[in-house]
Amino acid sequence: MKKSVDTSSHTANNGTTEEVAEKDQIDSRKVSSSSSQDDANSEVLDGYSSEDISERSLYRSDSATSMSLMDIPKLLFSDFDWGFGADAVTDGTRKRFNDMKKRTKRTLQKLREDSKKAENIELHKLNENFIRNISKFDARLHANLQSSTTEKLFYAIAVFLVAVTGFIVGKYPDWFHVYHTILFCILMPIRFYTYFKLSFQYYLADLCYYVNLLLMVFIWWAPNSKSLFLSVFSLAMGSLSFAVITWRNSLVLHSIEKTTSSFIHIMPPLTLFVMVHELPNDYTIKRFPAVASIENWNFVNGILCTSAYYTAWQVLYHYFITIKRHDSIKKGRVTSFTYLKQKKKDKGIGKFVNSLPYSWMQITAFTLIQFGYQILTMIFCPIWFRYKHLCGSFVVFIFIWASYNGATFYIDVFGRRLEKEVDRLKTEILELQEKQNQSELTNGKSQSQTYSI
Repeated sequence: MKKSVDTSSHTANNGTTEEVAEKDQIDSRKVSSSSSQDDANSEVLDGYSSEDISERSLYRSDSATSMSLMDIPKLLFSDFDWGFGADAVTDGTRKRFNDMKKRTKRTLQKLREDSKKAENIELHKLNENFIRNISKFDARLHANLQSSTTEKLFYAIAVFLVAVTGFIVGKYPDWFHVYHTILFCILMPIRFYTYFKLSFQYYLADLCYYVNLLLMVFIWWAPNSKSLFLSVFSLAMGSLSFAVITWRNSLVLHSIEKTTSSFIHIMPPLTLFVMVHELPNDYTIKRFPAVASIENWNFVNGILCTSAYYTAWQVLYHYFITIKRHDSIKKGRVTSFTYLKQKKKDKGIGKFVNSLPYSWMQITAFTLIQFGYQILTMIFCPIWFRYKHLCGSFVVFIFIWASYNGATFYIDVFGRRLEKEVDRLKTEILELQEKQNQSELTNGKSQSQTYSI
């Protein structure tokens, strides 16, 4: 009995020993397999840093929705473990995959280069436009501000004539009327030519030219006419002188047109001042007896004589200009009356004249306003005739006023031209900057779309 128990116990022990041995073999195989797998994984991970490994643990997923979280440059241009044993694929598959990566890399590089080229071309065009606009600005500026050789020459001559005028008044007053006549014969043909060329010929029938013509008639053909002298003195010292103030005549020495206008309004008063106050009495009696015959100025007689010559001018003006040239005026030819109606329509006299319903009423009102203006300005003529220094001061005042208007022209007009050109250049530069910003935004959008693709 005891022997059988021992036998069975030994048998059981032997069975247990065999089972333990089998388990040990299975465990050793598992450990070996695990060790082999760990060695393989360690070989795969040798090429990655700890950060790459952490990224792999975050980005590996079977869900398609996680594709947007993937690092596209790493996907395309660096090694990446796809999680399905890419190292175990065939050489042909790996070659095709590498070719696909290379083609994609070349395509993106070409897109970047094309985008840079387009941006450089657009920037080059903007620079060319900017340089072209600067050149145009410089040309326009020189065209507006640069004077011609003729204007420079006339400026020098005008300055010289101003000096000669003062010299003759002080040294040779008995030759001043001759000097005045020479200038008149030179400047008037130029004025007639330029005004006919500009279609301003109807201005030549205005009162200022009429007074200059009457003065020439008095100097050379009727120096004995007392009524003519009274009329010329009243018109010259009256409306002709004050026109420098009211019509803003400017002594712009480089401009033949403006200098001629100043000559027409300033020289007759200056010549009459010389006749009355600067000539010796013996010479005045001999050369201009009408001047010497007047001892005291009769204001009423002066108004009557002046009104007669003024009325004669108005009749001739309206007959030959307003009536005979009515069709030409309607087509656009300018007269002093149409200028007043159009340019001064929102101011004072022009507004009043335009408010009248009929054309004949407007013409009548304009004529009466001119006559009233003449009467008002000739009130001072007795003072100018009697007192030498007051008359001289008045003539100097008119000259200074014309010079001030000329200075205003030089400073304001040329300054405004320069300001307009600068503003125009600023506008062009702003437009170029806007185009450049728009092109940069467009290029940025195209590049972002390219990267997203």
